[in-house]
Amino acid sequence: MGDLPRVLLLGDSIRLSYQEEVARLLEERAMVVGPEENCQFSAHTLANLERWLDELGTPRIVHWNNGLHDVGHNPARTPVQYSLQVYLANLEAILGALRKTGVKVIWATTTPVHPDRLFDPSSWSWRNSEIDCHNEAALSLMRAGGVPVNDLHAIVGADPDALLCDDGLHLSQEGVERCARAVATAVERLL
Repeated sequence: MGDLPRVLLLGDSIRLSYQEEVARLLEERAMVVGPEENCQFSAHTLANLERWLDELGTPRIVHWNNGLHDVGHNPARTPVQYSLQVYLANLEAILGALRKTGVKVIWATTTPVHPDRLFDPSSWSWRNSEIDCHNEAALSLMRAGGVPVNDLHAIVGADPDALLCDDGLHLSQEGVERCARAVATAVERLL
């Protein structure tokens, strides 16, 4: 395993759910690693990136996403929602830090919530229109930088009934498997 290329997965609970399956799918081709913790919002990823690279080793490829924590409305924090400008500035800083290490980067779009999931201002909630807006802005940034994109949003959005679990936010088992295959395929293109 020591001679296999290292692949780092960065992201929130969506990434945590598919990481083990990605590692299984790529076990003959790559050593897949990721922080044990949830990478949360982009400012958290930026603040912890150097530590994670130190702990997990500099990879050849990074498959990365931040989005659900940034775009979500969380009444228990300030700001309740991170602005698009702050989000993009953080993504740009993360991308710059990753590029300084010489790694290849893949950006993954933020997955949607189930269209039937109600927006509740008294609890952590999301609007797909805002997820779409953040995705479009992130895509523009990544495309301008020549970063390959893994469109997990399109995969999950094509069949949210099957690919999202009962909470309407996290992946079902089928969603985990579909997203893991997409991540493995995106990584294999750069190996």
